[in-house]
Amino acid sequence: MIVPTTVLVGLVGISMAMADGKGCHHGDTQHTDQKSYAYKDGKQGHKMVRRIAKSLDLTEAQEGAIKHLMKSQHQGALGDQRAMGAQLLELRQLESGTDAYIAKATAIGTLHGQNMVQRLIERANVEAQIVDVLTPEQAEQYQVMRDEMADKRAEHM
Repeated sequence: MIVPTTVLVGLVGISMAMADGKGCHHGDTQHTDQKSYAYKDGKQGHKMVRRIAKSLDLTEAQEGAIKHLMKSQHQGALGDQRAMGAQLLELRQLESGTDAYIAKATAIGTLHGQNMVQRLIERANVEAQIVDVLTPEQAEQYQVMRDEMADKRAEHM
């Protein structure tokens, strides 16, 4: 049990370190600081809303409502990331392999798991709220887009 939790914490640490754009390589390109900041300040979400708005021919009211929903979700996720970053900084202060380190790593793993569950629930709630804003035809198109995006994400994992 301790080893998988420690591995999980290590993976979380690596993914968070990579999220700042340093050391994350895709093919021959490296994320630029500009791109990593786009994710951190929500600009990437606005890009997604514009793509959805164009594809579904949303009204201004629909687009505004969806922007608001996605911005709220982004702010919650950003807070979770910052909290996890603080926990990982505390972990780095401890000597690896000690009882204190293992206890902290276990606590971080538990927190990360709880945060993941909460983010998945929030994502499902936001998806439902987005569908509520759409017409039945738009909702059908949105489901197709959503499935295609999920397939693309799965290819990258």
